[in-house]
Amino acid sequence: MSEGRSRPTWVDASPPALNIPLLDRLRSADGPVPLGDLPGDPAAVVADIDALAAFGFAIDRPAAGGVAYRGPSPRLCPDQIEHELGTLRVGRRLAVWSRLGSTNDVAARAASSPANDGLVVMAEEQTSGRGRRGRSFVAPPGSSLLMSALLFPPAGLAPVGPDSAAGVAWLTVVGAVAVAELVSDRTGREARVKWPNDVRVEGRKVCGVLVERAIRALSADGAETAVVVGVGLNVNVSEADFPAELRGKATSLRMLAGRDFDRSDLARDLIRRLDRWYDAVLREGPAALSPAWRARCEHLGRLVRVVTPSGAVVGRLADVDLELGLALELDREPGPAAGIVRVPLDAVTALEPGG
Repeated sequence: MSEGRSRPTWVDASPPALNIPLLDRLRSADGPVPLGDLPGDPAAVVADIDALAAFGFAIDRPAAGGVAYRGPSPRLCPDQIEHELGTLRVGRRLAVWSRLGSTNDVAARAASSPANDGLVVMAEEQTSGRGRRGRSFVAPPGSSLLMSALLFPPAGLAPVGPDSAAGVAWLTVVGAVAVAELVSDRTGREARVKWPNDVRVEGRKVCGVLVERAIRALSADGAETAVVVGVGLNVNVSEADFPAELRGKATSLRMLAGRDFDRSDLARDLIRRLDRWYDAVLREGPAALSPAWRARCEHLGRLVRVVTPSGAVVGRLADVDLELGLALELDREPGPAAGIVRVPLDAVTALEPGG
């Protein structure tokens, strides 16, 4: 583990530390590996193999004495996720729960200490998962990535209030772009970002991102603002697992790729992507993220209706930019004269298909 990290935690009942380098050695082999080829004291190696099998990794031990990896554990493995993670902030601490109400709520409670900056909370099952505007988020136990990252952005980038759109938009885009990249790379399918927080493939939702609650936490330097970035990604979910009203509207990595995925491997990949984009914004400002958002924006080039406190504007979405806002090309006829209108992101209350 890198400096500054604590051992990852399985909150309900922490298992003994697992030998992840041994796991990686077995995973990388084409077939059974002779026990004598595995480094270390043979008795200790056998004990480590037993621990991996007890955690749920599919390990074969043929009669000839070899050891073969056959598949991931159905459980999220904290040690596997944290092993050689290499992130700067996101994932500096990791806690995995078997079952809880909401990962966002647990991460928010940890905001009392700025030392928890970068904490990632994960769960196998949520009983009170939610999306935007109070919608529920339901996933079968052990099927998805349910993850929340607690972050303390610097003052100039942090939300100024619990419901502030300024400062929240870029964090939402960090989550959505990171997930969209992951989905595309792992499935070979084009993943797009639907305003403001859904990741979709061919019009079906695979993930939602929920940025919540600016929380004041006291530190030696005064009050700091904490933000929770929640991600709910459908992974090993079949069509039949979705509620009837979501079939045809939602999808999963399994449905897109036709196979199951190692969720711990996905979690490590996603945490790295979140950290990379978060660090880019801290170093260069939100403009660093705009090209990636623009490239994946589902609405770009389409007729949309943008609702603001002062009214609605209908036009073709010509550009999205985290600093300049939305650029709308107004229709020539009927309606106002042609031209480009820019709408600041913190003035947008809704964006809908236009017409």
